[in-house]
Amino acid sequence: MHRTFTIFCILSVVLFGCMEERKETPTKGNAAVLVAESVSPLVEQEQLKFQDLYPEAHVQLTVMSDREAIAHFFNDTTQMIISSRPLNDEERQVAKRTNFVFSEYKVAIDGIAIIVNDMNPVKQLRTTELDSIYSGKVTQWKAVGGKSFPIEIALPSPNDANCEVVGQKVLHGQKFIGPTKVTRSSSEMLEFVSGRPNAIGMVGIDWIDQKKDNVRVLQLMDPSAPDSLDIKGEYFSPVQAYLYKRYYPLTREVNIYSKADSYSVATGFTAFITSAPGQKIVLNSGLVPATMPIRLVQLTNKGAQQ
Repeated sequence: MHRTFTIFCILSVVLFGCMEERKETPTKGNAAVLVAESVSPLVEQEQLKFQDLYPEAHVQLTVMSDREAIAHFFNDTTQMIISSRPLNDEERQVAKRTNFVFSEYKVAIDGIAIIVNDMNPVKQLRTTELDSIYSGKVTQWKAVGGKSFPIEIALPSPNDANCEVVGQKVLHGQKFIGPTKVTRSSSEMLEFVSGRPNAIGMVGIDWIDQKKDNVRVLQLMDPSAPDSLDIKGEYFSPVQAYLYKRYYPLTREVNIYSKADSYSVATGFTAFITSAPGQKIVLNSGLVPATMPIRLVQLTNKGAQQ
């Protein structure tokens, strides 16, 4: 009996000692988060609000391409990433094969804006025309309703989700033609297109509010849109209603991938982004919240109809 009591006391000291050593909570401590560059403005707003609400929580953001962030995550060098695309089939197969366990949270519906210089008369493109431009079959703006000038293509890094999503949804696996310019950031993409009358580029819609005055976002139409959508022949801008209804062809999801435990600031940051206050920031950023109800309001000449 005495020996059993002694063992219990020893175990109690060990257990309670471990509990006392754990000083971090979801709202107190530090977290390092890798963020896809194309959604970094949104995540920076989330970070500032979270830290404003919880002054003892510190979130360090490191901005990089999606593929680089995912590689770090799979190599176990970070607990949390925010990606502007879901993991692809190959990445999920690797996770399954290696028993790599993680949590996945969809936090927003986003889109990729195709941009041109405001001096360009082209305002709309079919996705088949965009395919022809990016594959090199069309090299003059005149072929798609513009003037007789060569098309100057600006592309982000191949590791960027913008390139991956457009390659999948528009080129269907074909390769991009060699671009006029490969940009290192969305800011550089906007700068290039704003200074080149014949340029075409792409940015996440999170960057549209930061665009130059002489950059225009094109409307897109997908001739292969499902009949169930009933949008054949219609062009759409990357606004929230069309992203939500999937009318805009270049929609995608923003996801958090995490291996953090329930005591970490990373978990607290995730909970905040998926909560009502965090989702309001998503809404105000021009993206579509993924974890809160959506109400579409139709404007008519008689006013608003719900």
